[in-house]
Amino acid sequence: MSRNCKVALAVFLWLSANAATMAAGVSVLFVENSLTQANDLPTVFKRLAARSALHVDVDVNSTTPGGAFLYDHWRSGVALGRLRELQPNFLILQGQSIETLLAPRKFNYYASLFKTDADRISAKTILFSTWARPAGDPYYKDVTSDGSPAEMQTRLNSAYALLAQNIGATLAPVGLGFERARNDAPAVELLDGTQHPSPAGTYLAAAILFRVIFNSSPVGSNYHASLPATTAETLQRIANAIPLNPAK
Repeated sequence: MSRNCKVALAVFLWLSANAATMAAGVSVLFVENSLTQANDLPTVFKRLAARSALHVDVDVNSTTPGGAFLYDHWRSGVALGRLRELQPNFLILQGQSIETLLAPRKFNYYASLFKTDADRISAKTILFSTWARPAGDPYYKDVTSDGSPAEMQTRLNSAYALLAQNIGATLAPVGLGFERARNDAPAVELLDGTQHPSPAGTYLAAAILFRVIFNSSPVGSNYHASLPATTAETLQRIANAIPLNPAK
């Protein structure tokens, strides 16, 4: 068989496998905190996927107690119990907004424990890389912040990317998307005045997750949540443009 035929066959098999998965529906478990709870990211993600070019039905479940570290999730047993009960296709892990900087060893350790349990049920682990807190936040007086949103974002991007590489998880570079959006669409407010996302920030996160999970562009979904169509379409394009495997 020629090399071109082999490549064509591989692409055909990949498309067939993914089409079968999407036809049967996809299940996702979010193990996160108030950054996800705000504006109900799981539901926004579900609706964006349903009204995308793929028209995929996503069953979403979540455990998102405010302020929760991955350590808290593991010790409570709730997230682990839901993972084992629901056996989703995808497990999405998100640290508390400063967890990777304040307690990096614990974050890495408990992320790896969740990844090991997800592997046992053949669930794919996604690391949801977060965004920097807004300028003026009291956290910037702490040495672990490096003193500014730009420096904090650089450290967050690096910490999540390195962890994904080390434990074999898939990176969803949402923080990088926020960074790009601030440059490309500065008029769009991504935060609600605190570390929590605005509806636009949640929509951008959902679009990035869609691209990562389905390996497909979110551009063209006609679900815009509560946003003007032009804003939603701009965020879709940004989600489609960022590198999914940025330099560590």
